[in-house]
Amino acid sequence: MSGHLSTDLVESPRSLTDDSVALNNLGRLFFTDTIHDFGKVTEGEIVEVDFDFENRGKKDVIISEAKASCGCTVPSYPEQPLKSGAKDKIRVTFNSEGKKGYNEKMIIVHTNGNPATYNLFIRAEVEGK
Repeated sequence: MSGHLSTDLVESPRSLTDDSVALNNLGRLFFTDTIHDFGKVTEGEIVEVDFDFENRGKKDVIISEAKASCGCTVPSYPEQPLKSGAKDKIRVTFNSEGKKGYNEKMIIVHTNGNPATYNLFIRAEVEGK
């Protein structure tokens, strides 16, 4: 069946028992960095950063959602399962319009791996035009 995911990808040992062996056999993302500081940006400027990662776990990882704490911050992420050893990135775009002053935004990434969620952060000091 083209376009359908294997049931192996949606297996969740968390919901069955506290089986640490099963949890350790899941996919696991390792991010190069989880915090990015844009430094000073001019209000209205749109800036982007890539959060690079690798699946160092034993199973494929599916990112089901990446959600930002503010509408001014938009994450984009791979929608296909990531095989063990695969590298990819989550691109985060920050629109500084109307955001004068210090800004820190969190992006929560939900996966089927272990751990199930990851927190990424961006920071910027937005200066007036």
